[in-house]
Amino acid sequence: MSYVALYRKYRPQTFDEVIGQEHIVTTLRNQILQDKVSHAYLFCGTRGTGKTSTAKIFARAVNCPHAKQNNGNPCGKCDICRTSGSANLDIIEMDAASNNGVDYARDIREKVQYPPVNGKYKVYIIDEVHMLSVGAFNALLKTLEEPPEHALFILCTTEVHKIPATILSRCMRFDFRLVPTQLLAQHVARIYDAEGKQYSKEAVAAIAQAGEGSVRDSVSIADRCYSVSSGKLEYSDVLAVLGVSSKSGIVSLAKAIFSNSTADILTEINKLVTDGKDVARLNKDLSLYVRDLLTAKVCPDANGILMLPQEDFDQLKEIADGVTVKKLLYAVDCFVNVETGLKYALSPLMLFEATALKVACGSGEVDADGLDKRITRLENLSDSPAKNGSLYVVDVTDPKSVWRGIKLSLDKRGEPLLTGVWSDVKVSYDAQRNYVLKCSEGSYWLIENKYKKLLQAELARFITGQLVVERDNVPSQSEIDRQLNGLGKNVKFDD
Repeated sequence: MSYVALYRKYRPQTFDEVIGQEHIVTTLRNQILQDKVSHAYLFCGTRGTGKTSTAKIFARAVNCPHAKQNNGNPCGKCDICRTSGSANLDIIEMDAASNNGVDYARDIREKVQYPPVNGKYKVYIIDEVHMLSVGAFNALLKTLEEPPEHALFILCTTEVHKIPATILSRCMRFDFRLVPTQLLAQHVARIYDAEGKQYSKEAVAAIAQAGEGSVRDSVSIADRCYSVSSGKLEYSDVLAVLGVSSKSGIVSLAKAIFSNSTADILTEINKLVTDGKDVARLNKDLSLYVRDLLTAKVCPDANGILMLPQEDFDQLKEIADGVTVKKLLYAVDCFVNVETGLKYALSPLMLFEATALKVACGSGEVDADGLDKRITRLENLSDSPAKNGSLYVVDVTDPKSVWRGIKLSLDKRGEPLLTGVWSDVKVSYDAQRNYVLKCSEGSYWLIENKYKKLLQAELARFITGQLVVERDNVPSQSEIDRQLNGLGKNVKFDD
């Protein structure tokens, strides 16, 4: 083969070459040195973080007779280490995406009984294991739980949530993290140095940022950028290869937004779209630029993080100094939230324009959406108890509102009264502004004998009047007098 892609050529061959996964490498290395290798491993994480590469290194290391002398790394010189691919009968690599049926799992279960040919372990590396069918997972259960002593399984997946819990519980799980941009930039720089390619540090930083934590993506982008120029790779060359929106156009658009120039906003968006820029990509580039503005605003050593050309950073810093942090946070929130909507909008351009204008007009000091939700919550409060700490404002002029306030307060304290009491009691103010509870015989007895002090204490939080408890079914003296007077006027006695 005349040319080998950089991500294949520089694939790590030892644990020392794996970057950004020290927490995993250290554990696997120590297991080899201490002869405490488990029977099943699960490597999970996003693409390009080293799952399959680490699995291959580990598979060679457990069989390498010189691994302990090399700090857990495969020596790369013995017959076991030098034999690769299908020629190595002790390391079986499988793709579950194209072999996901139950027959595939049964075949593993039958062949795993045969001992290894050269090494100590027979290692099965199953990539994209989440693609296996339910039947295939069930067929593997017993083998994973009690495999032969010579068998070792390494399952790799990008979607661990799709794997049954019965499989997860039988494996030693390792989560691969996204690799920091700084490490990716150093890795790309080492590759370019080995290849004899000249580059600027800003160009390498741009490649690493575009990789978004994935080593393979970063090296693939570096491969694309390698031949863009015969001389030194510059920052502008990387931007051209990536196809990102014009940097000057993004800067002009950001300036228009943060200066609240409505006409300039629509003009700059029209220029960028007319030049063939995709609206979704434009939104993403603008979001990243606003993120850079926020970094320049709040971080003392911002360019140590962003690694931009000094001229570009000075321009970024100038714009950031004229915008508040709250405004920048508001802008990030708006542009990130609209990303999903752009995929399904009938007119993505119109939605993006509206979002840009919304950011320009908003101050960032008050979240209008959040304020609207809070007002709606207050307006929709009912007689039901407060849930999840909902706010309730008591109107002390309304005895019913005070009664609800007492109930909510007691519910919060975990001291609720009987439900029947609340539905039975009628509340009102008397002439002396005392708080009157009228209730049936049973509720009267409960409140008077058990809960009156508690209710009085809660009532004192809202009003200064005293609590008065009355039986609703016992007529007052005035009512008795009225009935007796009526009886005297209407009844005639016979002689």
